[in-house]
Amino acid sequence: MKNTFQEYQPIDGELLKQIWHNSIIVFDTNVLLNLYRYSTNTSDNFLQIISELNERVWLPYQVGLEFNRNRIAVISDQKKSYSDFEKKIHELINEIENRNRNPFFSESLTTKIVEIKIDLNLEIKKKKETYDFNLKTDSILDKVNIAFKDKVGQPFIPDELLKLQKEGEKRYKTKIPPGYCDIKKPENERYGDLILWKEIIGKAKESNINVLFVLDDRKEDWWFEHQGKTIAPRPELIKEFHTATGKNIHFYKPFQFLEYSNQYLKKKIANDVIEEVKNYRPSILKKEDIKQIYLTLKGDSDNFNILTSEMKNKGYSIDTESSTDNKLHFINVLLPNIPDLERRFNSKFISNISNYNMILLESNKDK
Repeated sequence: MKNTFQEYQPIDGELLKQIWHNSIIVFDTNVLLNLYRYSTNTSDNFLQIISELNERVWLPYQVGLEFNRNRIAVISDQKKSYSDFEKKIHELINEIENRNRNPFFSESLTTKIVEIKIDLNLEIKKKKETYDFNLKTDSILDKVNIAFKDKVGQPFIPDELLKLQKEGEKRYKTKIPPGYCDIKKPENERYGDLILWKEIIGKAKESNINVLFVLDDRKEDWWFEHQGKTIAPRPELIKEFHTATGKNIHFYKPFQFLEYSNQYLKKKIANDVIEEVKNYRPSILKKEDIKQIYLTLKGDSDNFNILTSEMKNKGYSIDTESSTDNKLHFINVLLPNIPDLERRFNSKFISNISNYNMILLESNKDK
């Protein structure tokens, strides 16, 4: 029975050792984007491991595409997190400094708190300046580019993408992983996980090699969960990979990859680095906290680039995509649910699309 249902069995220790020493190592988009979210020390350590594994790492085209599309937004989000924290701290300290109501604090304690406020302001200012600097001179991007030089997959041609989308429609209806959790995303981006998965399978077949896949996607269409705990990769994925390639794949979350790098690759990654990666949790906005606006535009690519560049410069978080002939363009705008923000966006951009020599074909809002 064990041989018949291998995808449900715990991986054999000897096989795991073989995979660690004879495989390509693939990282998903979140792993790379999180390098901007970790502390500098942790990011440097993670990048060092990737660089030392230079001969074995490989980057799917889909991951490279998503990383480059989203890194500016991630940098901006990190700067905003410091601004939000600064606001909360100031509100608290202002309450403490208010001598006319409870709670009342001693003069000496109040003085210390004011001094801390000054230090916090300086520290936050430095952090925000760092993110501004990274928007122009991005050392993480430079290191990622070096680590994956000549190790990036080729994109699927349009006909292949069309076939994948049709396959995705069928898979998602019956909840065949991966990617079905993205079914509510705009059509032009809902098949990203499936495209990534097919790229990995194609690379394993082409190179006749096992795969270590490091991903920080926590959705159920990648992982088998029981009573709120992640047990293992989805058995369907393990079986599909082995059937298609004749090789083996093993999944790791980022902190597990670092832990086992110490064991199998004789690395020396500090526990505090591993703990930071393990305990990192992305900030998740509730649906009621964001608005999405989907725009379909027609026009010249240069004008489209000017428009989207101005949107980004104004601080709006956007994802973009263009058709293969560069005549149709798609924008997904994420707006925090802040009063008057949508009106200002509409006034600044939607009402003035013609000023960019673009035609607005469709605008759909999903609240």
